[in-house]
Amino acid sequence: MTPGHAGSRITWLGLWVNVVLGVVKVATGLWANSRALVADGLHSLTDLVSDAAVLFGLSVAARPPDLNHPYGHRKASSLVTLFLASSLLLFCILLVLDSLRALQAGTPPTSPGWPALAVALGSLGVKEILFRATRKVAQREGSQLLLANAWHHRTDSASSLVASAGIAAALLLGPDWAILDTLVGLGLAAWLAVEGVRLLRPAVDDLMDAAPEQAIVDDLREHILPMPGAVAYHDFRARRVGDLIEVDFHLLVPPEMNIREAHVVAHRVKDEILARHPEVLDVLIHVEPAVPEHHRQRGLADGEL
Repeated sequence: MTPGHAGSRITWLGLWVNVVLGVVKVATGLWANSRALVADGLHSLTDLVSDAAVLFGLSVAARPPDLNHPYGHRKASSLVTLFLASSLLLFCILLVLDSLRALQAGTPPTSPGWPALAVALGSLGVKEILFRATRKVAQREGSQLLLANAWHHRTDSASSLVASAGIAAALLLGPDWAILDTLVGLGLAAWLAVEGVRLLRPAVDDLMDAAPEQAIVDDLREHILPMPGAVAYHDFRARRVGDLIEVDFHLLVPPEMNIREAHVVAHRVKDEILARHPEVLDVLIHVEPAVPEHHRQRGLADGEL
């Protein structure tokens, strides 16, 4: 199974799960007199937008370069990740505001039915399983886009947890204890907001052409100088492009090499990096003769020069 197919498959599964859960929760909430479950069901239906956005991002990011996008469409996944993380933060802010408003105004008594609690708990289990499955695929493929969607499944799971707490409190302890629903909502909103920021930052960094982690950069550098004919290098740069990495640098070769020999050395360095790092999309190498005017202190990795 190709990475793109695996990501699309788990996203389509999430989309249909959201359809079924949303309809069931709204219908049961109306029948069992549970406003919390109705709101939880509406939140599941709004997750359809997230799933559609992920499918769009995966599809666009896989398109080959064209005249208007000569560097490809990989950043589409980062753009969609930015949207998902922002919507996650928005959900948290709305949940906090709604909880604070409920604390200030007082929680009205409700008398939900037991089916509402059963559906809320069932939704909690299903969405938690879907979260873990989506996160597993995202980690295997190194996809920030799928990871963002996984955490959207977790927000629905959290929403079901809040609904379950409120319904259970009203059923077991009486309507006066429904305030537990509000307090749990505040805690979950704060926790999910932290996760939203954690997902937002790499998406912004990617759109700003930020470099990958220093450990990755150091590992990429290690494959240059061991290659026979590679004397030194400078101006090494790496940037994230969606879930992949692009690399470029200047490679210094012995000045007596002809163009064909220098090209062979550069090609071998490129092939070595691509073979060792499947997360690297492309490597652009500018070849220079190892003469004094081409030596650079910035990025130079040969102590003998």
